[in-house]
Amino acid sequence: MRQFLDYCSELLSLVGKAAALCAEESHDAVVLDTVSTIEALTVSLERKVWQKITVLNAARESGPAS
Repeated sequence: MRQFLDYCSELLSLVGKAAALCAEESHDAVVLDTVSTIEALTVSLERKVWQKITVLNAARESGPAS
């Protein structure tokens, strides 16, 4: 599960970077706003994924429940 979440985080990072590259030369306000929204969404989702990874790591370190 941790590996899956790690891949999700990497994919979200790539999506945000791809959006930024698409708008690199653009001066269109709609494009820039859309890219900004995409980047904000991916950062937020990435943060949530890392929270889940942290919970999984903590659960693994504490061992099986008795």
